[in-house]
Amino acid sequence: MDDRTQLNRNINATMLNSQIAKDSATDDGQMFEREINVPGEIFDEKYVVKSKMDVSTGEADLYICSDGVSEFVVKIYRRKMAVKEEITEVLKAIDSPYVAKVFATGERNGFHYEIIPYYENGSLEGKKFSYEQLKSTIIPALNEGLKVLHEKGIIHKDLKPSNIMLGDNGQDVAIIDFGISSVREDGNTVIVTRTGMTPEYSAPETFKSLYLSESDYYSLGITLYELYCGHTPYELMNQDEIEQFVSVQKLPLPSDMRSEMKVLISALTYSDITNRKNKSNPNRRWGYEEVLKWCVGIKQPVPGEGAETTILSEDIRPYRFLGETYTEKQKLVAALADHWKDGKKQLFRGLLSAYFKEFDAEIAGFCMDAEEEVAEGDEDLIFFRTLYKIDPSMTCFQWKGKRYEDLSLLGNEFLNGLWTNQEDVCGFVGEILEKGVFSQYALCMGEGDTPRANAIKAIESAYRTFQDDSREKTVNSYLLAYMLSGRKVLNKAGVKFESVQDLTGFLKAALERSYSEFEEICFDLIDYGYELDAQFESWLIALGNKEKLDQWKKEMD
Repeated sequence: MDDRTQLNRNINATMLNSQIAKDSATDDGQMFEREINVPGEIFDEKYVVKSKMDVSTGEADLYICSDGVSEFVVKIYRRKMAVKEEITEVLKAIDSPYVAKVFATGERNGFHYEIIPYYENGSLEGKKFSYEQLKSTIIPALNEGLKVLHEKGIIHKDLKPSNIMLGDNGQDVAIIDFGISSVREDGNTVIVTRTGMTPEYSAPETFKSLYLSESDYYSLGITLYELYCGHTPYELMNQDEIEQFVSVQKLPLPSDMRSEMKVLISALTYSDITNRKNKSNPNRRWGYEEVLKWCVGIKQPVPGEGAETTILSEDIRPYRFLGETYTEKQKLVAALADHWKDGKKQLFRGLLSAYFKEFDAEIAGFCMDAEEEVAEGDEDLIFFRTLYKIDPSMTCFQWKGKRYEDLSLLGNEFLNGLWTNQEDVCGFVGEILEKGVFSQYALCMGEGDTPRANAIKAIESAYRTFQDDSREKTVNSYLLAYMLSGRKVLNKAGVKFESVQDLTGFLKAALERSYSEFEEICFDLIDYGYELDAQFESWLIALGNKEKLDQWKKEMD
């Protein structure tokens, strides 16, 4: 990052203070006083306070502490009952590089405290970033962070630059500060609440005390505006003026803003949430999937500006499936794929072949072939191939109810799943590799003999060959994730490297700090038997170093 993006470390500078810090605040109308003795006070039996930070969050005091190895922050709230227990319990279970870890929680003199990471580079508040920096690092990280929170039922409700921290490597970012967050219960996707918010970053519906996961994405849009422009669009307005403005007008965007940023911010700050549950309606605020597609360059309709024209397949005779009537082939095939098990029943029980016999003999033949093949073949793979035969215009990848408009989207999901040990994602892709689905998809797309198709076949073959070797399976999994996503990134202990030069620079810096730290990092990459870490090996291969790697292995034998 350039000089403009370097955070002022004086903001979070540590100041030793041997005196007693006395603070006053209000809790349920009662004044109280608490004393923190620094340095030396111990929290959770192992975190020793070193100094008070000269920055306040407004709701809590922050102290740097240490467990003897690493530095952390103890955040002590000024108000009793300031944090919801259900929030902290969920956060403690989250292990994501994009969400600040909560290592421990407790109470001191009746006031809640949390032990959280210490980010020496501070927050993103007051900083500007280039389009390239936002697209390559910050936006993908925040999108994944929000996904993790929303999957756990947490709505942040106060996303803004000051609640986004810059990692120690100066590139990665993580979401912090869940003081006003809420947990969705019993599958509810809407929360009605009157807890605090920051008006400049708040979605229109939140002024009516209505919070959705989409509300966080609106805040993301305003946050990206500020990180790109250096200020929010409402910096001179009060809360009432902001509420009136956002309810009736589109967000004003600078004429010199890059067009791609205009699309993203406009889509994230689309005010109408009426169609939020209708995924086929382009007039709805963007969320995780749309942001992910934007990051990899897939063009999408912009809400409020009209949908891109879609050429539909020829009309078909009405077909009834799961209570819906379909008269367009594309929509019928999409429905069959979305409802995988029920779709297979339609095919293998002869319902589709009987239907198509009446007006399309070729498709009827495809369906009858599938009915015969299923006696000896894999029904999922046969169903998969048949869907693309029924609708040859279909280009998205669909497997067991999951749909990806582009394989890069699946590649990104898979890579993040490997990094964070998401068993469901890894198991999903593992099955696809085992059954050779990717190479079948390449054939359906007319890529039977392209370099990428051949590389995928080789990975599938290797994956099946090493039935009992989990390490080799992991190597091939990473190779596939790197190939599909287009990202050549090594992620070790939350630090990401995009080149061998990045890694060697990191190792040199570690050696200068401590030989034991350097040694620990090295043995995380190469063990005592000279076997490379699976991710490290696949990363080197993905960077084009296979011949050098093979030569090194021969020398080690």
